[in-house]
Amino acid sequence: MNTLAPVGFIGAGLMGQAMATQLLNAGFSLCIHSRTVHKAEPLIALGASYAHSPAELAQKVQGGIVIVCVTDSPALEQVITGPQGLLTRLAKDSLIIDMGTSRYDLTITLAQQAQQKHIHYIDAPVSGGQIGAQQGSLSIMAGGNSNQIQRAQALFDAMGHKTTHVGDVGCGQLAKAANQMIVGATLNIVAEALFLAQQNGADPAKVRDALSGGFADSKILQVHGQRMVEQSYTPGARATTQLKDLQQARDLAQQSNLNLPLNKTCLNQWQSMVNAGLGDLDQSGILAWVERNN
Repeated sequence: MNTLAPVGFIGAGLMGQAMATQLLNAGFSLCIHSRTVHKAEPLIALGASYAHSPAELAQKVQGGIVIVCVTDSPALEQVITGPQGLLTRLAKDSLIIDMGTSRYDLTITLAQQAQQKHIHYIDAPVSGGQIGAQQGSLSIMAGGNSNQIQRAQALFDAMGHKTTHVGDVGCGQLAKAANQMIVGATLNIVAEALFLAQQNGADPAKVRDALSGGFADSKILQVHGQRMVEQSYTPGARATTQLKDLQQARDLAQQSNLNLPLNKTCLNQWQSMVNAGLGDLDQSGILAWVERNN
C-alpha cells in the first residue's frame, strides 16, 4: 500500500527501526530522519529516503503523516519545536503521531502548539517491546481526535495487532504510564521470586514452568522470565528506558497530588540498578541487580 506522499518517520532506535521496517514491508513510502545517520542505513537499504533534519523531512511530506519514535521527552520536544523542528515546515492539515513514551504535560503542550499551526497531533505509544515491533504485533494506545486516528489506522495496522482509542490527546500516554508501572513492578517481583527459589535449591526454569498457566502467569513471566532463566540480557528495551518511564509516572503522580508508594519503591530499585552500571542491560537484567545486591 502506498500513500500519495511519503510517510515521515523520525527515530531509528531499537523500536523505531523495527516499526519503520514493518511500514516499508507493507508498501509505504518512507522518509527517515535519525540523529545517528548510520542507524537509518538498513531502512535506506530497504528503500526509504533520508532527511538530514526534521524540518527537511517536513518539507518532503507536506500535508502528510509524520511518526516520531525517539528516546525521551527532550528529544521529542527538539524534533517538534526546535530550530529545525517539524513545526517550522509542516503544512496545514499534516498529522504528527508520537509513538514514544513521553510526558503527559509535554504531550498536551505540543498538541496545542501544533493546533495553533493547524496541524493535527496524536499520542500513540506502544507495548510489546522489540519482539512485538519486529513481528508487527504491537499494542497501540492512541489519544486524540477519532478522525485523525482513523486517518492513521492503516499505519497502525502495519505495526500492531491492536489499536485502542483511549480518549483525547494525552490519554495514550496515560495508558502507557499505567503499562510501564505494571511492567516495572512485575519485572522486579519476578526477578526476586526466581532468585529466592534458586538460592534455596530450586531450578528457576522449572519454577517458571510451574507458575505458567496459574494466577502468577504473565507476559513478563513468559518473555522476561525466560530471559532471566537464560541470563540473556541483550537489550530489547534497556533498563535506563524503564527507569525513565517510571520517573515520568512519578512526576505525573506528583503533579496530580497522588501518593503511589509502590511505584516509588519500584522506581528506587530501577535507579539503584542504573547507578550500579547495569542500565544498558535489558529490563530482564533486573535479576543481575538482585544478584549483585545480595
